[in-house]
Amino acid sequence: MSGPSPTPLPWFAFSLALAPELAGERLRGVSLPLLPEGELAEALDVELVYDVPSAAWKGRVARLVDAPGQRVPGRLRIMPPDSWPLVTRGEKVLAEATLERPVRVRTASGALLSARAFTPPAPSRPPRSPVSVAFLVALARAAEHAQLPADAVERLQAEARLVQSVQRARSQRVRQP
Repeated sequence: MSGPSPTPLPWFAFSLALAPELAGERLRGVSLPLLPEGELAEALDVELVYDVPSAAWKGRVARLVDAPGQRVPGRLRIMPPDSWPLVTRGEKVLAEATLERPVRVRTASGALLSARAFTPPAPSRPPRSPVSVAFLVALARAAEHAQLPADAVERLQAEARLVQSVQRARSQRVRQP
């Protein structure tokens, strides 16, 4: 006689884990479990802040912070508990997201539920590096691949272009005598 089956874990993916096919480019030998497509969703009362320095991304990456009234689009995936260690490892490699936190999520079908999300921890001191253009571009690609709403994808693409333009202008200004 077997006991009750383990309870599946709701995982809210909002970063590079949105598109596991693209994530493979960064995983360097860490494999994600076969991921269900999941459902479009948004985390409530949070936003992304790009303040975590990352040597791997050569600049700052995003973390999830509390922000009443704000929302972050993503995908809700219901994961079997035995896959959680692989999800944890994948999030760590992809975006240095080592902190697991609860989030309230509204699915595309209107359901409200609690889920877990992974985010980098807050930096111990103010970051000095610029925002990582490579991270922004990868995040926009992942959002597009995951079929997030067009306005969210366009906003991420615009952020990547804007940050790249500002950083290019700054570097050219520094080089001029």
